[in-house]
Amino acid sequence: MNKVYIKIALAILSVADYMQNIAFARNYISNINSSNEKGKHQLPSNPEEAKQAEEVMADVLDIAQQLAEHTDDYKLYYKIDEGAILYSKKVNNVKVGKLDLIIPNPDCYADVVNMIWDPNGAANFDDTFIKGSIPQIYNQNLLVIQQRYESIVGPWDRYYHALANKVELSEDKTAILLVSSDMNDHCGSSLKNYVNPIVQSANSFKPEIDSQKDIRNGKLYKMYINLVAFFIKKEFDCIKITYISSVSNLKVLIDANPPWFVPRIAVRKMTSIKIINIVKLRDIFKKK
Repeated sequence: MNKVYIKIALAILSVADYMQNIAFARNYISNINSSNEKGKHQLPSNPEEAKQAEEVMADVLDIAQQLAEHTDDYKLYYKIDEGAILYSKKVNNVKVGKLDLIIPNPDCYADVVNMIWDPNGAANFDDTFIKGSIPQIYNQNLLVIQQRYESIVGPWDRYYHALANKVELSEDKTAILLVSSDMNDHCGSSLKNYVNPIVQSANSFKPEIDSQKDIRNGKLYKMYINLVAFFIKKEFDCIKITYISSVSNLKVLIDANPPWFVPRIAVRKMTSIKIINIVKLRDIFKKK
């Protein structure tokens, strides 16, 4: 076949694949809106942005797998019981937390994956959760999500934007990944640019986010996720979850970067709440 025709054919296939992703995305949004009230949803008009998002999340998966598998240098942080143990270590001068959780019900695998992947799934196990939304979607398994939480201290509710990816690693193992970058959500309270200390490729990913008025007016406190990963695996007699989260100089599972007036006791409180919330999955899905 003539080289020119080959190039044309490849270009057509590339566009067709992108349009198929858009079709999946429209379906996905329709399904979400039918069961939950959400904010704005925006489909990307730039396939290069979608491609970059895929590349960033490929890096996130690689880094998260290394953090999950190379465990020798972790130190025990807190042991709830034999089925829920938290470890920590430092990477690139930031804290990394690893929670090993066992749910003694192998039949709940799909339900666990669906709850964690749902932008509003945290409503089932986090009392401070307000709501989740999807401001940007690249395909049914690659999104930008926004989640909002009530304030633990002070008058400001909290929120974050993060690139989210669901990856089926095998028939019985799924990874769900989150990472923040310096997205332009027009936040009125941001004082400096965010630099992700764990995922370097995320620092060049700067999509425009059509955020709500309260964010633009600086009414919410902005959080960042350096890296969060759930590895969910179905075993013969249980579900094993490895939860990885990197933080910036704070022992909390989602890096809230609290300002100077937030006391350390509040930081420890946030730590405990985040751990307990993830462990609540075990109670939700325990075998009846």
